[in-house]
Amino acid sequence: MAFLRRLLFYIIGIGLGILIVLAFFGDRDFDYAYGPQSRVKKNFRTKSVDSTTLNHPLLDLRQDSIYFRAVAQGRVALRKSEPRKEPCGEYLIRFSHGSYAYKMVLENCDTVRLISLEKDVD
Repeated sequence: MAFLRRLLFYIIGIGLGILIVLAFFGDRDFDYAYGPQSRVKKNFRTKSVDSTTLNHPLLDLRQDSIYFRAVAQGRVALRKSEPRKEPCGEYLIRFSHGSYAYKMVLENCDTVRLISLEKDVD
């Protein structure tokens, strides 16, 4: 009987502990951004975007949120980017839209600006 009683107290303690942890911490928005690719992409997703630069003749990045899809699904070419460039860093992102591959250069200041967008022939 002593074992069943200890098991009951253990289960009650675990249950109360879980309830207390859920009450304190609740639903947390967890975003894994530890790698360099993820940190840069998260930075571009959370900052405001200069929308005047998104109207580009090659691809209108304002429609259907192509910009955000490009940032979320694209690859940041860290070797070809210049993150320490003064006054603002520049990043090269390669993405595909439709059947074409594109590369875009973004300037990372207080707001994100599109510097260039062209078809990727590499």
